Amino acid sequence: MKKTLLLQTALVAAAGVMLADASFAQVKAEPLGVTVGGYMTRTFKVQDRDKVTGSAQTDKSAATFGGPDAEIWFSLRAVLDNGLRIGGRVELEGATDGDQIDESYVWFENDLGRIELGSTDRVASKMQYFSPNATLSGQNTGQVSENAVFVTPANNRAGGVTMWFANASNDAEGINFYTSSNRYFGSKAGKGLQLGYSYTPDGCQDYNNAGGQFAAAATITNCDAGFGNTNNGTTRNQHTFAGNYLESFGDFNVALYGGYISNRAEPGAATAANAVPKRVTGWQAGLQVGYNLGGGSTITVGGGVKDEEVSRNDAGNAIDRKAYVVGVYYLSNGAAPGSIGVGADYWTAKGEETAANVKQGDDKGKVFQVGVSYQLATGIKLYGGAGTYKYTDGNATAANESKANFGLLGVNLVF
Repeated sequence: MKKTLLLQTALVAAAGVMLADASFAQVKAEPLGVTVGGYMTRTFKVQDRDKVTGSAQTDKSAATFGGPDAEIWFSLRAVLDNGLRIGGRVELEGATDGDQIDESYVWFENDLGRIELGSTDRVASKMQYFSPNATLSGQNTGQVSENAVFVTPANNRAGGVTMWFANASNDAEGINFYTSSNRYFGSKAGKGLQLGYSYTPDGCQDYNNAGGQFAAAATITNCDAGFGNTNNGTTRNQHTFAGNYLESFGDFNVALYGGYISNRAEPGAATAANAVPKRVTGWQAGLQVGYNLGGGSTITVGGGVKDEEVSRNDAGNAIDRKAYVVGVYYLSNGAAPGSIGVGADYWTAKGEETAANVKQGDDKGKVFQVGVSYQLATGIKLYGGAGTYKYTDGNATAANESKANFGLLGVNLVF
């Protein structure tokens, strides 16, 4: 899930309408072709971590290159005689990874919009606008990658370290519908309203035949062939809605975003049925405002909020997660060679838990960072930054708590 957001892509609301309308398009047909692209990022990170008595976090390294963050994208595209555009995309991790094929999906597109079918992110993850980012660590944006400077413990209640929905089923097999990038109600082309909807029947991504559709509970895997089980530890019947609105007012550019998610959680093979949440729901909202200072320079401010509720189950357990982000970013000349960027952002999240109908302590995480970037050449960016992070466990579990100052230097190649 480490990718640039496809925010300006033309996408569809109804497959039947789209296919019918395609016959009226007048464009030159093109045979199916393949292009190769992707990105590679390498970051050196150092930290000065406080030692917390009893915390496993004190064993973390003080300096690291972290995980190699790179992907190679194979993009397919064809244009039919009737104007319908058809294609696909396969994203290969640029290093050995547990999820070696990140995404794999096909798409259909015309002037009304676009459909994506397969393993890819849901519409809320692709359409969101939150805080700008200078250091590429992803902490303040929709996604977090191997470049992250801070990752919450696996059993945290804060719900992860990004503004993405924690139960988004990103990269699971599903279908996305988007209205056209020829937006409505806008003052000019590319401005106005765009809507998106996703349906994910089951939170499965990669095929695994270690367990079968009728396997014993102890051998059930996440994604087997056929219709599978409903106690494989994923989600089911997920509906995701998203929309954004872009507009320009003189030298100001404004982007508004909103998203909503609803799904049902499935227990794992060893999870008691009454311990499963009834439903997971959540909403997001974001805003970015950019101002053209002249001479190619711009300043952008933005922020967002996320609220998720893992509803109470028969055992009286529930979690309410909230996250906020705000940031500012200055660019001297956009993506042109020689452009200098300076930015700062702050992210914070809280997880409120109820266990057996009794309120528990709140898990809290926060990250603040400042960063600079330099566009060395087209597709080549150098960046660096410094900041601080802190995570506190609501039940005073020392092994989960951490606090540190950090610095980083990196290079990002986009091809």
